[in-house]
Amino acid sequence: MEAMGADDRLSAAALIVELTQHAPGFDLFQAIALLERAAPQAEPLGTGDGAREAVRLSGHVSLAFEASDVRSVRENPPHDDGAALHALAAEARGVPPVTYTLTTPVLTLAGANGPLPMPITELLLERRAARDFALADLLDIFNHRFLSFLYRGRKKHAPGLNWQSPHASALAACLDALSNLGLHRGTPGSGHASAGRPRGTQPWLRHAGLMSGAPRSMAGLVALLADRLGLRVTGTQFIGGWRAADRADSTRLAGSRHGVHAAGSRVGGVQLLGRRWWDQAAGIRIEFHDLPRARFTALLPGGADHELALWLIRSHLQEDFDVQFMLYPAPQTVACAVGGKTAARLGWTSWLAGARAAGVTAETGAAASAAQGLLSDGRMGSVRSRAQPALAPVRCAARASGAAARPHR
Repeated sequence: MEAMGADDRLSAAALIVELTQHAPGFDLFQAIALLERAAPQAEPLGTGDGAREAVRLSGHVSLAFEASDVRSVRENPPHDDGAALHALAAEARGVPPVTYTLTTPVLTLAGANGPLPMPITELLLERRAARDFALADLLDIFNHRFLSFLYRGRKKHAPGLNWQSPHASALAACLDALSNLGLHRGTPGSGHASAGRPRGTQPWLRHAGLMSGAPRSMAGLVALLADRLGLRVTGTQFIGGWRAADRADSTRLAGSRHGVHAAGSRVGGVQLLGRRWWDQAAGIRIEFHDLPRARFTALLPGGADHELALWLIRSHLQEDFDVQFMLYPAPQTVACAVGGKTAARLGWTSWLAGARAAGVTAETGAAASAAQGLLSDGRMGSVRSRAQPALAPVRCAARASGAAARPHR
């Protein structure tokens, strides 16, 4: 129960006190959800015996225009003389020891917008002024039932009200089926439960629209990365690269090898000379700007953000692309540490001191294979420096397919 107020840094008890003292400042469904969470042993609204529910919904009848959906929230006093005896008796009967009454002008039978005739409303207001609440209590039997069904319908389609697990709601199941998020099947777009997903990571429901589009766009990928990582991200398409040619497609003068006829040997076929070919649409480049030192380190191969970014890219693209990361550190003073967990990494987190010209380039080991955990394969990538006082960016490479480079036909 203490985790209920973790987002706004209030404990559960303090949050309930805030609700009872300033009820008009809360949303109706939010207030009902908070009161239900305050009594987790109670039955949900509209699903069983009303005596075992934590919240009693009462209608506020008025001819005025109400400024809030919540009129008041009060804690119901125990029926017995002793609070301890009441708690034990309530627990034995399955009744929550603490219950609340929420008064709301929403969906009341009487009032300015109610379905009952105006004379009934006038009679109810007259009896209430005389401290006679019999008619109001009778109508509250129906008000409570109608509002309970209204709350159940909203809870079904609002994951935020499903406080036990938003991913277990009916709306989450629909979004998972429509957008291929992968909430119940592991990695999005994959039938394997743990292929490429960082431990403890779950897809976000609000990204269902970005994952459901076909074909996927660069704008959607940039929006996905920027929102999930909380960084300024830009992207560039059509980053060319060399592709290895399949040996069966190589042009031969005659004959075949291993019983496979070369397509390049036939008249009208595609003639291919050499062992590789240039593909202008081989990959994309993702640039992360103004990175603090901690986020810069986390985006390097082996870091938590690097693993998360690769998983998001593979989930979104679902195609065989080469992906380049360009990391731009924010202007900052970086101390060179030798030894320990925070030691400088040659070519990654170490720079030469002193002023540098804007056109100077440096070479750093950059290429990595995603299939081998992004280990360096010996290729070199250029690093374009920026004007001082910014540090030079770092480039690292991976594959969106999660597999090593393969020949392309």
